[in-house]
Amino acid sequence: MLTILGFVMIATFLVLIMTKKMSPIAALVLIPALFCVLVGQGAHLGKYVLDGVGDLAPTAAMLMFAIIYFGIMIDVGLFDPIVRGILRFCRADPLRIVVGTAVLAAIVSLDGDGSTTFMITVSAMLPLYRRLGMSVVVLTGVAATANGVMNTLPWGGPTARAATALHLDAGDIFVPMIPALAVGLLCVLVLSYALGLRERRRLGTLTFEGADDREPQPEPTDETETALVGAGAGAAAAGTGRLSLRKSGGRADSRPTPAAGGAAPGLSTPSQGASSSDSASGAESAVLDPDRATLRPKLYWFNAALTVALLVLLITQLLPIPVLFLLGAAIALTVNFRDMADQKARIAAHSENVLNVAGMVFAAAVFTGVLTGTGMVDEMARTVVNAIPDALGPHMAVVTGILSIPFTYLMSNDGFYFGIVPILSEAGAAHGVSSLEIARASLVGQPLHMSSPLVPAVYVLVGMAKVEFGEHTRFTIKWAVLTSLVVLGAGLLFGIV
Repeated sequence: MLTILGFVMIATFLVLIMTKKMSPIAALVLIPALFCVLVGQGAHLGKYVLDGVGDLAPTAAMLMFAIIYFGIMIDVGLFDPIVRGILRFCRADPLRIVVGTAVLAAIVSLDGDGSTTFMITVSAMLPLYRRLGMSVVVLTGVAATANGVMNTLPWGGPTARAATALHLDAGDIFVPMIPALAVGLLCVLVLSYALGLRERRRLGTLTFEGADDREPQPEPTDETETALVGAGAGAAAAGTGRLSLRKSGGRADSRPTPAAGGAAPGLSTPSQGASSSDSASGAESAVLDPDRATLRPKLYWFNAALTVALLVLLITQLLPIPVLFLLGAAIALTVNFRDMADQKARIAAHSENVLNVAGMVFAAAVFTGVLTGTGMVDEMARTVVNAIPDALGPHMAVVTGILSIPFTYLMSNDGFYFGIVPILSEAGAAHGVSSLEIARASLVGQPLHMSSPLVPAVYVLVGMAKVEFGEHTRFTIKWAVLTSLVVLGAGLLFGIV
């Protein structure tokens, strides 16, 4: 009976959040509370919840202060030189632009928020894609896949959920996975190189011509780069002259620089993109605005050193991750914003993300507490164990990794990590597979998950880039699945899963 009720509870939870009948937080609280009463253990609901809250408090603290810390670093301009450097690296070469897209998305993903990552990446790179006539779906696909690999950071969500669901330390899950995730990120860079090479062969390399076509072609300068980047870097539109796409072995395809009132065929100016009602131009300019009041250029090297030190301490685990981010956020806030009103404003600016994430974690305490306290998870695990052939039992980590690819695409991270992973963990434990191995394997599907229709951030990505979601899916899914399999293969090779 407990087995049936357990599966029904999970199915009800998944259906309600996938059909958007209930928010994840509400479903995580109300559905298990209802089923706790149905199994006749309603009197113990308070104990189950408090036990769960005690287990999840460190995870909630880590997420809260990690969001504040990286939000402050974006506010004060820590990532601005990186964005400018990548734009200078890209120049007018399609291959460099695609590789730069992957690098920028991966770096900005350090803040753990997909929406912010996509906002910055699209703001910086979209004008380049538009001006050169490049395929914008390449931008969305590369950015989503790179962010999916980096989404496994402890403060990104999946790792925290796996730690929460299995009552493990997020650092114990993530740190050993670093080599496999590094291989996955390398796979994304190789993929972006191949896609960029394909775009270069299709379009050629952009050069700038003066009024007289007979004059030698100058190499793009910083000024022409700034003009090309346009609104994505906060610069003015391009000036006079002509853009020429030269292909090896073929004629130059000269295109007039778009004037203020129009665009060349197949191209759109930055100003046009910014004027669209669905381009989120206000958000773009706020993120990359070189004159925003929160910038702290004199403290740049302090903030960079603080971030590097924080990441080193995180990897070496000299202190628990929640303590590291708590201290880091307090130091960053105090040093960068001396005035109390400014400190309150920065906290308020990131409070929505903090509240959503922390609320999710504490709501999950009800779900995991009831699932564990009532004994449902144990009974469900026995059923799964009995259904798995003995030959597959010792390989439950591999099974989990493979299942994570479709499961994290077809359901939310909440549903997968709180509903499915605990069962797989219990099934693996019966065959001697540790919960840590299951937790690490469960991260394999994240490169594909970030293109799931259940991820709100992906709509920010395709909306700002003006790409149809179906087109993005058709292009991205095969490369994201390949990246996930590469991560799984690296995990097996290194003995991580």
